[in-house]
Amino acid sequence: MTAAIEVLGVARQFRQSGGMLGTDRQIRAVDGVSFAVESGTCLGIVGESGCGKSTLARLILGLLPTSAGDILVEGQRLSDMDRKARARLIQPVFQDPFSSLNPRRRIRDIVAMPLQAQGITGRAQATRVDEMLSRVGLPGTIAERMPAQLSGGQRQRVAIARALVLRPRIVVCDEPTSALDVSVQAQILNLLAELQRELGLTYVFISHNLAVVEHISDRVAVMYLGRMVEQATTEALFAAPQHPYTRALLASVLTPEPGLGVPDVGLGDLYPDPANVPPGCRFHPRCPAAEARCAVETPAPREIDGRRVECLLA
Repeated sequence: MTAAIEVLGVARQFRQSGGMLGTDRQIRAVDGVSFAVESGTCLGIVGESGCGKSTLARLILGLLPTSAGDILVEGQRLSDMDRKARARLIQPVFQDPFSSLNPRRRIRDIVAMPLQAQGITGRAQATRVDEMLSRVGLPGTIAERMPAQLSGGQRQRVAIARALVLRPRIVVCDEPTSALDVSVQAQILNLLAELQRELGLTYVFISHNLAVVEHISDRVAVMYLGRMVEQATTEALFAAPQHPYTRALLASVLTPEPGLGVPDVGLGDLYPDPANVPPGCRFHPRCPAAEARCAVETPAPREIDGRRVECLLA
């Protein structure tokens, strides 16, 4: 298989103002990340809030420039493409289907916007919009409504139709089901899987919900403080996680068994702070298995049985 996306040592830094009396801080939101996504597959990216997932999504979409490294889309440097060329190749589906749709425009006009930007108008535009609304499971009458007249699930179907109306080959989904009810989440996930099979799409699927990622992904990458600490096939990662952080994430998943309560995985309340990255292994302050060397040695990525792990103890 060929790679649809190659992320090569990508970093993105922000400067956070300290105000009139404070000191500016450097935020390393994404810090030297590398991975590839094969054509027609789905890479799931998981991690706690603030780990850099959404920043990475915006870098892949070309909405933010990189501070270092390169992103290749079907062999082309993303930074060399103009906006129209990027839009034809790669499109987003965002978390909140209401805020991502213009509340003052009809559904037909919302879905048609990417076509208008490419100069596709008239009958060709109307036909494409009608076809895409039907493909995502919406009746034709929806086209004349406003976003406020739709349910959350219908709005997310509209967002998916808008993302696919240009027939891109890659879709970046940033928490696309987290704002929906559980029953509607399943419908949207099944729709995304069906569209992937029918259209041969490549997905980058970002979520904090491990069950959702397990359901839809071929491979999973685990992020912590801007780094990919473990990458593996979905089956291998869920069956035998190698990084202590991955194990902690999986252990934190609630089970339906009554009386068990919320799992205590021993991570405490030292949540990741991208403005204050610890020396050595950046997970060591929270790691139950940390040794003295973990505080001073930075782990390099290692290939272990087909997976990539950044851990001195793996």
